[in-house]
Amino acid sequence: MKTIHLLKRTATCLLLTVLIACQNAWDDHYGRQETMTDAYTVWSGDAESYIKGQTNLSQIALLLEAQGMFERTSPNGGYTFIVYDNALMSGLGSTDPASFASQCVSDVSIDPGKLQEGFGLYTRLGKNIWVNTIDGQRCLDEYPLVKVVKTSNGYVYQVGGLIPIRPSIYDRLQQLDSSYSDFVSLVKRYEESYFDKENSTPKGVDPMGNTVYDSVMNVRNILMDRYTADGLKKWDMRSEDYVSTLFIPSNQLIRQAIQAALDSIPRWLGRVATDADREKFERWLVRACFVNKRLEPQDVSPQAGDFYSVDGYQRIIDKTQDAVTYQAIDPARWRPSVQTVDLNSREALSNGVAYYLTQLKIPNHVVIYRVKAKFYELWGAMTEAQKSTYFRWTNWVDQMIVNDAQSEFTLSETLPTMYYHVLTAIPSPEALADSLVCRVSYDGVLYNSNTRKLSEVNLPAGEYYLRMGFKHSLRYCINIWFNDSLLVEDMLLYAQGSNFHFDRGSVSDMDYYGSSTIGFPEGYNWRDWIEKNEKAVAYDTDGYQVAVVNLPKSGNFTITIES
Repeated sequence: MKTIHLLKRTATCLLLTVLIACQNAWDDHYGRQETMTDAYTVWSGDAESYIKGQTNLSQIALLLEAQGMFERTSPNGGYTFIVYDNALMSGLGSTDPASFASQCVSDVSIDPGKLQEGFGLYTRLGKNIWVNTIDGQRCLDEYPLVKVVKTSNGYVYQVGGLIPIRPSIYDRLQQLDSSYSDFVSLVKRYEESYFDKENSTPKGVDPMGNTVYDSVMNVRNILMDRYTADGLKKWDMRSEDYVSTLFIPSNQLIRQAIQAALDSIPRWLGRVATDADREKFERWLVRACFVNKRLEPQDVSPQAGDFYSVDGYQRIIDKTQDAVTYQAIDPARWRPSVQTVDLNSREALSNGVAYYLTQLKIPNHVVIYRVKAKFYELWGAMTEAQKSTYFRWTNWVDQMIVNDAQSEFTLSETLPTMYYHVLTAIPSPEALADSLVCRVSYDGVLYNSNTRKLSEVNLPAGEYYLRMGFKHSLRYCINIWFNDSLLVEDMLLYAQGSNFHFDRGSVSDMDYYGSSTIGFPEGYNWRDWIEKNEKAVAYDTDGYQVAVVNLPKSGNFTITIES
């Protein structure tokens, strides 16, 4: 296809040479001529002469002339004009003529071959008009391309519908009424103004020898602006350069979703909800409502598959150290069957599309980052009755806590010290004599270090990563069960440095279970601490990934260890 296309273009260029050479004579006798190719019509003059020469374009020609659009073109330049026939122009109504005219002109000559899905045609208005494919037809914005004319200084695209002056994603956000003020406030909470040195002009030196700038102040969003790992801009909601989808939740939906999540914490995590929990849910909500691509109704219908919000790296500015780093973020996962939208509310915007939400829920995995139990804490806090209820030992005896199976680990005065006490037991004499299976079954229990109280686990149904840690260098193998499912069989603990040691393997990848970086306390990033202590990667880890387990219904679970 490429070869044929190039041959067509070559033939067109040769024809243009002949037309231009004879232009004066042809103008005298016939006026300017059009030449047809499969891809477009060729006009022997410039774009202005073409537009003014077509009777069906007289209204757009008058508008472009009146607004000075032709004055800013030259025969040697390169331009793209978007035009409409007179019948369409009658529907212009109260649209600002200066803005509409500016949206009809780009100071770049855009070849039709570049008009592919997702391409943005940047206009004098400062907005992009995006190319879409609708029902197999190439469109500018949402209107079909009717005719393409190549002129001596660019292209003229005739469109089959008036492209309105659409607000951008960010414009639409700021135009929302008071019913959506909570969402607007959440987004703006993370905005800050800053001195944009790169776009400011030096204008002198002060008495102290410091450069004085004609300062340009700009705005950034410290939560949502996205970069590459090398610090190149990847996405922001304020720029016309990025196509996006905006989900708009009402105040009522936001308040209901956050309150429901907060109410779940005592039931699922055995503790009181905090302001930090609320802030986490609010951050997730903001992240989830922006997607860095255009989503059509079929993409967001309840039957559609899951997708992710805008990903990339977040810029972390340490003003105390005058340092900038870029940290990878986990994009929010959106499930259209849960986070539902009003499909009829779709609103086309200059750089994307917006939908109003009809249902919003903070996902369970956001509410429950991890449920971690240290057996020595549980055992030490239990009464004798609780011990026999929650731990059921078969052929094990002499259960006890052994302190300091490994030296304690203090990474910082601001972080809790990690203690490596372990709950132990030994096989009974009968088990040793007759090689009996030794088994302990444990029901999920949580220990609240603030109240020093226990609560039974009550988790929502779903899938979870199960990680466990044991003392290594033991001369036997174990099996691990979750409810009625055998997860691990004959796992050897003899090896020094076993993956299932309680202080190792927190973020190890397992090919047969998939990979995950879940393994540290929520909000903890070992990279921030590694220069202080090379063992930071082992701080408060979750142990090795046993499996991804399924809790078929809400409630508790049972883990069984056999040897």
